[in-house]
Amino acid sequence: MEPWIGLTLLGVLIQSGRTALQKTLVGRLSVGGATYARFLYGAPLAWLMVAGVIAATDLALPRPGLLFFAYIVVGGLDQILGNATFIHLIRASNFTVISTYAKTETVLSALLSFILLGDVLSIIGFVGVVVTFAGMVVLAAGGSTAPRALLGSFASKAMLYGMGVGAFYAVGSTAYRGAILTLESDDRMLAPIFTLACVSLIQAISMGAWLGLNQPTVLRETLRGWRAAMWIGVTGAGASAAWYMAFSQQVTAYVLAVGQVELVITFLVSHYLFKERITRGEFAGIAVTLAGILLVVLA
Repeated sequence: MEPWIGLTLLGVLIQSGRTALQKTLVGRLSVGGATYARFLYGAPLAWLMVAGVIAATDLALPRPGLLFFAYIVVGGLDQILGNATFIHLIRASNFTVISTYAKTETVLSALLSFILLGDVLSIIGFVGVVVTFAGMVVLAAGGSTAPRALLGSFASKAMLYGMGVGAFYAVGSTAYRGAILTLESDDRMLAPIFTLACVSLIQAISMGAWLGLNQPTVLRETLRGWRAAMWIGVTGAGASAAWYMAFSQQVTAYVLAVGQVELVITFLVSHYLFKERITRGEFAGIAVTLAGILLVVLA
């Protein structure tokens, strides 16, 4: 197995743990507080990672240029906007459909990374990305494979909202890979971890400033609840480190396609652990998604 695949799966695993933590802390922290905790307490850990890599390798700290800073500012802010839009939309619309179509970042990132970074997918890899997306369409349609249900899901407002969120995420992911590539480092750890540290710092400062001006109570609760909230930052930084290292080794669309295994795991866990019923159509969607991921891996 290639290293980027293992890193992607590790990122998915840690990210699932972070999501579970955020759900358990929503009672003690607001949604905004739980989101900000990821950046506030993740940034120091990311810089500690940078220090650890430099101490272990004797490498010099990267010297980024203006293009690097342009990428990380765009990527960092887009990720915050994507998260905020997602949280806002799921309060008023279908959570499953929106969260599923937010995964269109995989397809959109393939287009963006081709335009901005010159990343080219192989034929098998492109088919794998499209097949993965098709599997998510079936899951978003409630597991129905009937043409009317699929078209209805594809033409819904929830789908448009979800694709909007996916566009934010796609810009962010592509920008992160672009920033890493500008550093032109042969080291597989320092460049992505340094990028993560810079992005996390920008996100912590920008979102902290916004909360301080608009929602100071949320900022105070995040600081007061540091004992619990810091674990969101720890798991968030760990997951992001794995994702960033994967981005440094492989085109964004492939990494994100393999990352869709998280959605499959969510459905299977809900069935086997929480005893929620999964229809035949949903199993078909899972099978199609896994087939697409397999094609990407083979590519």
